[in-house]
Amino acid sequence: MMYANVRPVKQRGITLIEVMIAMVLALLLLGGTVSMFIANKRIYREQEEMARMQENARFAIGMIVHDIRMSGYTGCADDPRAVQNHVNGATGANILAFDNAVEGSENGGNWAPGGSTDVTGSMLPGTDGITVRYLDDTGLKVKPPFMTTTAADLHILTNNGLYQGEIVGVYDCEDVDIFQISNASPDTSGSVAHNTGTGTPGNATKNFQKKYQGDASIVKLVSRRYYIGTGAYGGPSLFRNELSRDRDDSDGDGNTTEVIQHSDEMIEGVENMQILYGEDTSGGDKIVDTYVTADNVTNWNDVLSVRIALLMRTLKPNTQIPPDTSVHTLLGGTAAGGATVGPKNDYYRRRLFTMTVEIRNRSI
Repeated sequence: MMYANVRPVKQRGITLIEVMIAMVLALLLLGGTVSMFIANKRIYREQEEMARMQENARFAIGMIVHDIRMSGYTGCADDPRAVQNHVNGATGANILAFDNAVEGSENGGNWAPGGSTDVTGSMLPGTDGITVRYLDDTGLKVKPPFMTTTAADLHILTNNGLYQGEIVGVYDCEDVDIFQISNASPDTSGSVAHNTGTGTPGNATKNFQKKYQGDASIVKLVSRRYYIGTGAYGGPSLFRNELSRDRDDSDGDGNTTEVIQHSDEMIEGVENMQILYGEDTSGGDKIVDTYVTADNVTNWNDVLSVRIALLMRTLKPNTQIPPDTSVHTLLGGTAAGGATVGPKNDYYRRRLFTMTVEIRNRSI
């Protein structure tokens, strides 16, 4: 019998050179993956910041444009001269002064034409502000029993959402009376009183211009100031100052039915706001002849439109992009009554939004 001569095969391992080559290849693959991940994360972050900035701009524009268009709205009466304001101190600089349907603050100055200093100390330097006032329909109609005297209570449906101390108005197509509700629980009683000596600031007079009947409706007074201030996150934001009920007794006087002014941070990332007012200076033809700053308006009753520029910025800087060396020209720049912003040389992205808004109640 013959046997094959079989040599045993020696077991061979991996050499050090092969290990090093494998490690280099693995590091290259890992480095490429990490680089791709970082690049995608940077792109996602930048796109997210830009999308948020554009969304904030859309909300800010929608909010301001709506209120400007409604400025001076008095219902079907359609005549500011038909308005009688019974609330104490509702003239001149007071935020309740409905005779000034539009006011402006140029570069943080006093509100023209009323002269108020409201929130001017909170406005960022080099920014403008605007105040709008109008009557907002509630859908609440006056119902029987109707007024027998001009001092009598108004009657509306119950569960109406009104509260003691709220500033409201009653109007038909001829007259408007603005007052503060003086009685408790108008929501459940359906009765709306307008007595003097009750509430803050209270009513200076009780008697209306007329006895309102079934063709009359209840409206709410809207009086808002928009401006740019420093937000809670540390950057610039659009703020809105307005009247509301002091439900939580924020001023500590024990009265939760009074109406107070308060400011709310509405939109983050609004860095600058510039405003020009379109004025009819040719004698009442309802055509805008010139756009001027708030401190150069001749007659505020002749302001027919408003031109606004908002400079938006991202909320977080991105140091992986080149610094912002752009010069942003708002409403024609400083010489035209607007502003020139930049170069900032920081790492925020910015976008400029400009619009012209017609005051509908003055263009007819």
